[in-house]
Amino acid sequence: MAPFSFARQAQPSAQANGAAPSLFGNTRATNGSSSSDPLQPLRAMADRVGKEVEKFAERVDHWHTHGKDNSAVKHQATVKMVGHFRDVAESQVKELKRTSGAENQGALNKSTRRRVQNMGEPSGQGSFGQSFQSIVPSVESSTALDSTSVQELRQWQAELATWDLLRIIIDHYHPVPGKDVEAEKQARLKKIGGNKRYSPNSEIWDRFLLEDDQAKEKDLILRWLEQTAQDSESDIESITAVLEEKSGKGANTWTSGWLDTKSKIKQAKRMEGSDRPLKPENTNLKTADRSQQLVTQLDPDAPSRQKRVLEKSDEFYEKALWLVCYEMMRRGVPWKEICEWALERNEAWRGVSIGAAYESHTPGSPNVAGDTVGYLFRRMCFYAAQGTRLQYEGAVYGLLSGDLGKVREVARTWDDHLYAHYNALLLSRFDSYLQRQYSSRVTQSLSQRFVFHDAVANIGDWSNSPSIVINALKQHKASSALATAPIKLIQGALIGQSLEELVHMVGVALAEMLQNDDRPGNLMVHPDSPENDRGPKAASGQPTATADRYYQTLASDPHAFRTLVHVFIALRGGLDMLNTEDTQRRLAMDNVIAAYIEFLRLSKRIQLIPLYAAQLPESRQGYCLARVLPDIKNRNEQRNCIALLDLYRVDTVEVVSQSFTLAFNHSGFIDFDEEGNSVITKPIKRFQLLESTESMDQNKRVLWPGLRIKPQFDGSEVEPKDEGIIDAVYWYNYLNEETDETFEHLKNALTIFLLNGRLAAAEKMIEEVNVESLSLSRTEALCGYPFDFNEPGAEEQDERALHAHRETLSREARSRLPVSRLPDAEQHEQIVNHLRVRSAPYHDLQQIVRIVAMFRDWREKEQELIDNRTQPTKVNTKPVKELLENITTVFDNLIPSLGESYAADTHWTTSLKRAYVPEIIITYLSVLQTASFLLHRETAIKAMEIANLVADPDAEWLQDLFLKTGRMSELVQTLAKVSQAMLNLNEFDGKKKETKKRGGKGETLRIWDLNANSRV
Repeated sequence: MAPFSFARQAQPSAQANGAAPSLFGNTRATNGSSSSDPLQPLRAMADRVGKEVEKFAERVDHWHTHGKDNSAVKHQATVKMVGHFRDVAESQVKELKRTSGAENQGALNKSTRRRVQNMGEPSGQGSFGQSFQSIVPSVESSTALDSTSVQELRQWQAELATWDLLRIIIDHYHPVPGKDVEAEKQARLKKIGGNKRYSPNSEIWDRFLLEDDQAKEKDLILRWLEQTAQDSESDIESITAVLEEKSGKGANTWTSGWLDTKSKIKQAKRMEGSDRPLKPENTNLKTADRSQQLVTQLDPDAPSRQKRVLEKSDEFYEKALWLVCYEMMRRGVPWKEICEWALERNEAWRGVSIGAAYESHTPGSPNVAGDTVGYLFRRMCFYAAQGTRLQYEGAVYGLLSGDLGKVREVARTWDDHLYAHYNALLLSRFDSYLQRQYSSRVTQSLSQRFVFHDAVANIGDWSNSPSIVINALKQHKASSALATAPIKLIQGALIGQSLEELVHMVGVALAEMLQNDDRPGNLMVHPDSPENDRGPKAASGQPTATADRYYQTLASDPHAFRTLVHVFIALRGGLDMLNTEDTQRRLAMDNVIAAYIEFLRLSKRIQLIPLYAAQLPESRQGYCLARVLPDIKNRNEQRNCIALLDLYRVDTVEVVSQSFTLAFNHSGFIDFDEEGNSVITKPIKRFQLLESTESMDQNKRVLWPGLRIKPQFDGSEVEPKDEGIIDAVYWYNYLNEETDETFEHLKNALTIFLLNGRLAAAEKMIEEVNVESLSLSRTEALCGYPFDFNEPGAEEQDERALHAHRETLSREARSRLPVSRLPDAEQHEQIVNHLRVRSAPYHDLQQIVRIVAMFRDWREKEQELIDNRTQPTKVNTKPVKELLENITTVFDNLIPSLGESYAADTHWTTSLKRAYVPEIIITYLSVLQTASFLLHRETAIKAMEIANLVADPDAEWLQDLFLKTGRMSELVQTLAKVSQAMLNLNEFDGKKKETKKRGGKGETLRIWDLNANSRV
């Protein structure tokens, strides 16, 4: 069997390309969906988003339509777009702080109180992350205790930080194309100094960062983490206020040191009558609760040296001071401010001990004082950290020395853990740099005497250190849960240069989440789906990739998912990154944008879909949009959609073509053979228009040649599956310049409707998409003015009509087809002839539908005439005559036109003609006989033409139809009965004056009159 042109292989162009977690812990049904709905996560997401979706789309639209002249311009436009994304997030943060500032501060203070209550667990207790992390909620993921507004603020703050991070990553790793990075680096090295014997120590640090790109990356990320902490967490004043409140003392006593311990020691001295320091071995001084021995001296090392404690209030004071010192360092507070803060509290020694008194600090740099550029200072801090008894004290010295373990003990967020790692790596790398490049300052003997913990050596590959650290955070017990939070997965992927893998895994997760969505409009393509039939279902066998559940969580988080989508768009579309050659990876990655399109569809933001579809590879654009078009019912929205697709340079012909194919593939009208070609499932052999008159009254039977048109035809109602196909072909009305696929697909659609007996569907289709209307739109787009190309003489260009029409157009409309592009007379003729040829097969089928519909109307009209023949008033026969005239006109043009294409007919076209043409001809004979009785006898003249038409030697195709369908004898019998009816008419009308009227070829009814010669 000959296949249709729309074989299965043409449909899934993406080839060239368990239950999901409920969003935010919300398992209730949304938008009328059940909890088992595969789309539930996206539905819930659609319910929670706001105007930010449109704001982001505005920036993507501007970026997509401007600034792509060359790679450098595109890079700059992309950076600008990222900046606009950041601005949207920043404005949201400002607004939420304005409206919910007090509530937010209350939540932060509550978190600080919990930290204070649990701070200072002994270092030897084990993994601090395990005991402390569960008690202190992270601000990077809001908890059930927080209000909705506070949760939203946290999410926007995290998103704001992500856009800042993306800008840092782009600036560091992806300079403007054409920029000579190495030459610029060398020029800066010449200016920066640090390579002379007496260069300032600060220049050595600056030179180190400039020479070592990975060290510079660590420094940039540390500064980003400090800024994020400043912007998102409690400020130092708020922390201090909470500590003062918790201490139960006023601001005055808060700065008085170990007041209660000092009072106890003074009292003991008075008891002994001595003004000399108390000796611990001779003193049994106890705390107020008599549970532990109290220190006998007040120097900072006394508790560690004497193995004794302070009074509880003073112990709290000590812990609190170290906590604040840590928080200031974690936020990147300048050393001078730390020193001033300590001095205000009579704790100047703390500023000195942490190096804050060093006046030559460059903001963001470590202590580089002395001949060893801070090397000895860091070793001192390292040893101090090991001997501390308080965790935050150990963390402070750990930050100063680069000791990962001590800092990680107090880390409570992913940011804190990352800060600890990067701080350790950066200082370790710097100390190694000093030993290599400045051996006169850090001699070998010095480095051997004061060994430091080399974090770089422990991590291994320095060039790949970002990825190693990010992966380590996912693996470490204290940070694994934090590292898999949605927004942290994105930030970690940006830092670890693994965004491609993240997008891939989220795409796999989406495919797994939606593989049970059986809608034909499912936009997902499972990477393990069959290569020759890409779709949402995975083929049987071992999957190539599976996604952890936290990737599904990311895909269900509105902020994180929108952020990931736009990061992906910026990097792939703007910086030409993430363009994998692996087909399965690409299919999975494209699922991320496809899922965002699904989200836009669910949230009724149809107008934004073309923009995001344009961010997909060309092959995937058609796949997605073909499944979206059926949801767009409004005609204005349809026109706007096509206009946007044209604006974004999406292949609208391919999109509409795939939508048409998809509609038919799911209609049940067609199936596929072993080679994948489409075949009609149950084609009819004959579309029956007639019924026998044998059972009718003898007096009435004479009106018909034994057969009469049925009162009702099969397929008289339009079903939903018909509507889907009609909706799909309607889109061809908007493709004004397309001619070939339009008429080919319309022909295929109407062929399938007719061969399935779906008359009502065929009628509705030609009502909405017909050659006449398509003629006007195509000629206006191609020739400059609208006209019916099937009209005789249309091939001759009408310049007057052309210019008159252009006068009515707007400037924008005229610009679409400027005068310079208007066809000349010869081109005009070629266009018209091409349109005629391409549209002819569909036009013929359209006329078949029309004549069948007119036969049905005839049945109604003739019955009215029969019923009213006894009425005393004169019956108005004008409408019936007009209907007969229309039937005759269509018939006279249709049959010859069908004969012209017969030689080139496919199997299904031939089947259609066999099912309809013999029936139409015999039905027409029945109409002619009835009309000769009810209207005027001259209509019977046409019966002679039918006989001649079939008997003509050039009508072998027609004879073949009747023979192959076994209906030749039926035709002959019908013609004989029509002849008999003509004789009856002459006898009945013998008394009337003989008419001289003849047919167009000289035909006359007198040939039926056996007595004609006697009246010559």
